[in-house]
Amino acid sequence: MSGISEVIENLYISGLESEAAILNKGIRSVINISSDCPRQDLGPAVDYERIAIPDLPTASIHIYFDRLADRIERNLQQGRKTLVHCYVGRSRSASIILAYLMKYKQMSLRDAFYHLRSRRPIVGPNFGFIKQLIKYEKSLFGYTSVSFIETSYDSIPDIYLSSSEMRTSRRPILRDLTYFNNNLYSPTSKTSSYLYRSPTQALPTLSSRSFSIPRSYRPLSSKSFSPSSFLHDQPGENRYYSSTHYLDDPYLSTRFNTLRSSTYIPPVYNRFYYP
Repeated sequence: MSGISEVIENLYISGLESEAAILNKGIRSVINISSDCPRQDLGPAVDYERIAIPDLPTASIHIYFDRLADRIERNLQQGRKTLVHCYVGRSRSASIILAYLMKYKQMSLRDAFYHLRSRRPIVGPNFGFIKQLIKYEKSLFGYTSVSFIETSYDSIPDIYLSSSEMRTSRRPILRDLTYFNNNLYSPTSKTSSYLYRSPTQALPTLSSRSFSIPRSYRPLSSKSFSPSSFLHDQPGENRYYSSTHYLDDPYLSTRFNTLRSSTYIPPVYNRFYYP
């Protein structure tokens, strides 16, 4: 469990907590919105209500949005600390608090979700509850700030996909691509660029169908390689040199190019078609 988290002043969210933990916070009103948490005896000084709702996408939680939001507002107006909890404090209790923030704090569903998650990072209503909250937001404001988008897995609320965890997960990929561009395609690279060549470097584009062969290219003779090592040696003085870095380590061996016609064709094009 993540303990008792304060959402705004005098409003709290939690999972199933001990009676001592609740009383030590000074809680005077408890809303237990779960079917798997037993009713707790907190004494006559604490108002207690239990609503049995399973944490399932098909459960109808929207019918309690207005009534429970009104109750929370009355308690806060009277200065009574209110706790809304379910078994974990992630889905059912979060849905009720999101409904309250929209109705009485005039927050959009997106802003309310980000605010609640900043106070309790494990918050995440199931997709069925999110759909009901979207409909509730539209009934309050006439618009929706959250939508479902199609992915290769399923339809997912965009508030989950736009989280900081998803944004930062792509940074190592960008860093690796920068490393490839700066290091692996230089003539002095010690690592074979054939193994790390990116698709944009390896595949010819449509615009490359028409090109002219520089005069500096000449057919390779049989003296341009050592029969025992031409497949393993790095490009050296006995190989051709080109300012085009991705040709320094060709796909095809120099022995194969020796058998070609008098016009030298870079191997990156030979692999696919003749221009």
